[in-house]
Amino acid sequence: MDEIKILFVCSQNKWRSLTAQKICEKVSGYSVRSAGTEKGARIRVTEGLVGWADWIFVMEKKHSDRLRSKFSASLEGKQLICLQIPDNYQYMEPELVELLQAKLGAYMEMPVNEIDFMQRVLEPEVMDSLSEAIEYDSMDFTEVNAAFARSAAVLGPVFGNVLDAGTGTARIPIALCQLRSEWKLTCIDLSANMLKVAAQNVERTDVRSQISLELIDAKAMPYPDNYFDMVISNSIIHHLPDPVTFLQEVRRVLKPNGAIFLRDLLRPETREIRDNLVEMYAGDCNAHQQQLFSDSLQAAFTLDEVETMVETAGLERLRIYESSDRHWTAERVWCETL
Repeated sequence: MDEIKILFVCSQNKWRSLTAQKICEKVSGYSVRSAGTEKGARIRVTEGLVGWADWIFVMEKKHSDRLRSKFSASLEGKQLICLQIPDNYQYMEPELVELLQAKLGAYMEMPVNEIDFMQRVLEPEVMDSLSEAIEYDSMDFTEVNAAFARSAAVLGPVFGNVLDAGTGTARIPIALCQLRSEWKLTCIDLSANMLKVAAQNVERTDVRSQISLELIDAKAMPYPDNYFDMVISNSIIHHLPDPVTFLQEVRRVLKPNGAIFLRDLLRPETREIRDNLVEMYAGDCNAHQQQLFSDSLQAAFTLDEVETMVETAGLERLRIYESSDRHWTAERVWCETL
């Protein structure tokens, strides 16, 4: 039996229709896509998408009116259904998921056990005790940090004034300076004890003249506009309740032609996947370190959420992609001129 093709439509294709697509991707017997009616939509609805679909679910009457106005011929013989869901929800918000499951259940089978998505649970923004900073620094991120440094090194200019936001214990800027002796790094963190450990780490190297450590909130930086040639950040995003403010600050302090390299954890779809990742990558760590990694995975964002936040912050020309089974990356190469 052929799959039924379903198109979900809202205004911007960022919250409601994208959530509907996400929760229905796991339901057998259906092929699903989503789009938006407005000019700035993430994916804008087209005649081709309308023609592809067997069923079209819209969130509000204004969406069905827009489709009938623009694609009347392509709608012939298709089911056009209005779910009457207002624009009051964020992407994958539990209340929205429940509402969509209830409304779509009248038209298709929606077994709850197939849609056991893991919701985001915040962890503390700052590891501020000295014992936590020392324990974090003792975890073996050598391979991950080296890969980050190698990737970041090829994106920036020859001579760079670089910001590292959320530097932690400064393992990455140390590795990066060993690759790029022409760069000067301003490394900021909101944890005084992380910076205390970072200072000890930096002092033991031959790159200490390249690194400046500063106790700064990355969401409200004191630096002037267009100040840095490059901004890097590893694993700060999942610590922030709303990372858009930080991303807007990145856009402000970075030169228009500046380079960007951001990397963080991806939130797994289910608790089973999360637990498998913890076993795979932290199986040799102690119980507390395993719990830290598990909490960080659950506090992370999905790739769709990252794309939406970057767009909302006004950051342009970024390549955003899944860079490992547990990481996303957003990058932009330095340009001599725009």
